[in-house]
Amino acid sequence: MSKCKITLADAGEREFINRIRKMMPGKGGSVISSVGDDCLVTESFGDYRALYTTDTFVDGVHFTRNLFSYVQIGHRCMAASVSDIAAMSGIPMYSLLSLSMPGETLLEDAVTLFEGLQKTAEKYGCPVAGGETTSTFGQLTITITVIGKVEPGRVVTRSGAQVGDSIYVTGTVGDAMAGLMAFERDEKGFKMLKKKFLAPEALVSLSRSLSEQYQITAMIDISDGLAVDLGHICEESGCGAELFVSSLPLSFEYKRFTRKHGIDNIDFALSSGEEFELLFTSNDSSLPEHFTLFNHTITRIGTVTDSAEGMKLHYDNGIIESITLKGYEHFRS
Repeated sequence: MSKCKITLADAGEREFINRIRKMMPGKGGSVISSVGDDCLVTESFGDYRALYTTDTFVDGVHFTRNLFSYVQIGHRCMAASVSDIAAMSGIPMYSLLSLSMPGETLLEDAVTLFEGLQKTAEKYGCPVAGGETTSTFGQLTITITVIGKVEPGRVVTRSGAQVGDSIYVTGTVGDAMAGLMAFERDEKGFKMLKKKFLAPEALVSLSRSLSEQYQITAMIDISDGLAVDLGHICEESGCGAELFVSSLPLSFEYKRFTRKHGIDNIDFALSSGEEFELLFTSNDSSLPEHFTLFNHTITRIGTVTDSAEGMKLHYDNGIIESITLKGYEHFRS
């Protein structure tokens, strides 16, 4: 039987583990014991606070195998997981992986998936150092735990926003979901939009630089949509918010795509998820309205208000609307 045609059912879990084990870090450095034991054992993080985050990705919900390669799926899932560490100004350290795969999955495909996960994890300094594999009669499911650290004085949560703080967002919004729509409609062109969905970036260095240079009061990564994720900050901080339509950063390619398909580009940008841009608040007067850091644009888009005012959207013509919390919600979307 051809090596490339061997399935996981043919090879078994041990063969898969043996194939990927050489890609994982062994003993040495801060790793005391890794793959081969029930737990990853490391030295402590000293005076740092530890961060732990877990994400689960399911075929047909978070990715589609007929659109993306296994390497691309691995990259996308890992970057999305590391983004949670970035959202708290943390430093990724290690990751753990649980893979539930149908038995008919080709062994080479399973190894390629792991390669995509591991290479991306290593890029961010948090190599996959252990985990679990199981068979499933359902869809391919990837569960990732990322462990990070952060200095006590630089932990940024969702709950620190105060009335009068400015609201900022990195990059441009709406691109990722427009890119997915372009894939689904087999659109030619729109390479930037497609890349934004296909190859998201966890903004670890940008987040670290922001918390080092400025007073950041609250932060979140945009995974469920700008409006929904801003709503999370407002809920945890007990505040409201006002956003200004003219300030929302929209890319030229995004505006061209939405015009072509008759899409309301403001409503779509507010509800689009899977961006993994950073949304944050700050009371630091030294922050410009618009600037660039680590080759990423950062734009002031609004102000934190009293909770009684809710979340409002201000148009240039003076019209003010309540912001509807439209975005992705599991089991309802």
